[in-house]
Formats: sequence, C-alpha cells, structure tokens
Amino acid sequence: MSPEEYNQQQRELGNLREEHIVQLVLAWQEQNDLIVDGYCGPKTLETLDPVYTSRLGITTLAVAVEEIGNGETDGNNSGPHVARYKGIPDDDDSDDDGSWCANFISYCAHMAASRLGVNLPFKKSGGAKRLLKNVSEAGSLVAVPRPGDLVCWDRGKRGSWQGHIGIVEKVENGILYTIEGNVGRFPSVVKRFQHDLSDQPRLEGFARMPKV
Repeated sequence: MSPEEYNQQQRELGNLREEHIVQLVLAWQEQNDLIVDGYCGPKTLETLDPVYTSRLGITTLAVAVEEIGNGETDGNNSGPHVARYKGIPDDDDSDDDGSWCANFISYCAHMAASRLGVNLPFKKSGGAKRLLKNVSEAGSLVAVPRPGDLVCWDRGKRGSWQGHIGIVEKVENGILYTIEGNVGRFPSVVKRFQHDLSDQPRLEGFARMPKV
C-alpha cells in the first residue's frame, strides 16, 4: 500500500482529520517561509508539488505520450523512429540497430529540456541501468513512484548490464502504469503498459529527474 492509499484509508476511517491536515500545513508553511495561516492555497501548493514531481519529468512524460505508436518499421530495432531516438541517420535498411528503450527515454528527456529552455541535467544513455544511474545522480532514487519518474528492470543474468527502462504515467491501486518502447517482437512500438507492483522481482528501482 502506497502512502497516498494509506492516508486516504486513514481519512475514510476518521483517524486522519481535517484539523490534523491544518496542523501539517501550518508546519510546512513555517518551514518554507510562507504565510503561516493553515490555508493550503496556490502559493503553498506551488512549494508542495516540486517535492513529489519534476517539471522535467512531467514534460518528458508528455513527449513520451506523443510518441505512442511510433517504433520499429523497417526491421527489428530499425526504422526512422528508432534512428531518431538513437540520434543516428536513417539508412532506410532493415539492419538491426540495437535495443532502443533507453534511447527512447533519453530522446524524450532531451526534447523536454529543449521545450523548457534548459540544458539536460544528466547524460543521455542507450543503456537502461546507466540511464537510471545518470538520472538518479542528478536527481534522486525514490521508493514511491510519481508521474514522470523513470522505472528500470533487470534483464538477462542477475547483476549484468542488461536492463529495460520506461517512464511512469501514474500509479493507482498498486498498479504501475508506464510508457515504454522496445517491448516484444518486431514490430515493437511505443505503448502503454500496466505492472502489478506487488509482483516485480526484477525491479531495479525508480529515479526522479531533478528540478529545473
């Protein structure tokens, strides 16, 4: 059960009451140099939202949504979309250009940074585990995923470099909703997936992009 689900349960049971929430808001406002009045208005919410989400991550997610349906066309791991994600010329051939899940996420993050008018604060990578590491070092590893966070799984032999990465769209009732590329047989395309968080033995972790 996520913290959000637990707290909602406590509210429904009557254990977490409105006066408790007001006290929490007062404490937060005092710690963040806000007007201490207990009202969770726009200025207070502005300071709360960045704690849980990354503007770069949310924009990266928006780019990923736009790419749904794009992917392999000419052959396995090949085609103009794959070439675009990898940043290589499209040779109009069916040759295998290699796995592209991390290239897809890197591409989306690069486009997001461009839209926001900022430099990408981490190095792009074609390796899933390396990209997770790069993002977590620039931002943070998180236990509770939020929209725009990256999610990575181990692949191949335990402890190997092999991995798979996607971006979190939402989490509801213990189900992780993601957007991923390079899943399944040719012609693999970018699409939405669902994962039961109670059954993820090969989960490597979640990374949140830094504030920009």
